Amino acid sequence: MRYLYLAILRQKDHISLVLAVLISITLIFTNESRDIRLLRAKANDFFSVLYAPMAWIRSMGTLEEEANLLREKNLQLTLQMESMMHLAEENRHLRDMLNFKRDTKISLQPAKVIHKGMVSNMVSLTVDVGKQHGIVENSPVLTPRGIIGKTVLVGETSSVVQMISDHNFRISIRILPGGSTGILRWLNEDICEIREVQKNAAVNVGDAVVTSGFSDYFPKDIPVGEVIGIRDERASFQKIVSVKMHNDLSSLLNVFIITETADEQD
Repeated sequence: MRYLYLAILRQKDHISLVLAVLISITLIFTNESRDIRLLRAKANDFFSVLYAPMAWIRSMGTLEEEANLLREKNLQLTLQMESMMHLAEENRHLRDMLNFKRDTKISLQPAKVIHKGMVSNMVSLTVDVGKQHGIVENSPVLTPRGIIGKTVLVGETSSVVQMISDHNFRISIRILPGGSTGILRWLNEDICEIREVQKNAAVNVGDAVVTSGFSDYFPKDIPVGEVIGIRDERASFQKIVSVKMHNDLSSLLNVFIITETADEQD
């Protein structure tokens, strides 16, 4: 206690000053006279200038945080929209496949694409059905829009499909309504060429291209594509027909595999 008393005596001037300042401030802020109110206003203006930069810094931090939240929300909404669009497209595609299976006269096995490019020397995809589902080698593979390939390797529960876009793939086709026949092969992207078409054959842009039925594996009248160009082959009695395929081979998710034709059923 004695030490506290001595410390107060040594600092009595400073303590007196602090108490005086506190009392003065208290009196100023409790006094409602006109002069005191004016003094308060001046002091408030002074401190407002000092506080302005700090308030601006705080607001910038808040704006940055809000911007990050908005960017995150925008990304979430974009992903949700993409997902909904993908689901809508898949739903439409599955609906088309269901209608196609209901209307067709051939036996079809639905399959889902589970892998692309399994075989290194062939443009191919792998589907989730095999011998257990009645699939054999050289079974035609198609969608409601038309032929996309045939099975070349069949396991118990999966199969490898050689795509129509493989350079070694060939298929006999017919051009309607004229009825001209030829051999179709892939050229690039979604374009194929038909060769061995007689030069005097009646072929026009917009004609439908379907399977001819001459193949041991592909039944007739399965859609393939549409004629988009015709040109004569030099030094030959034949012409080359350009065909745009109906299917987008880069976005296949579900396909059908033919397991039995109408002729086999009869």
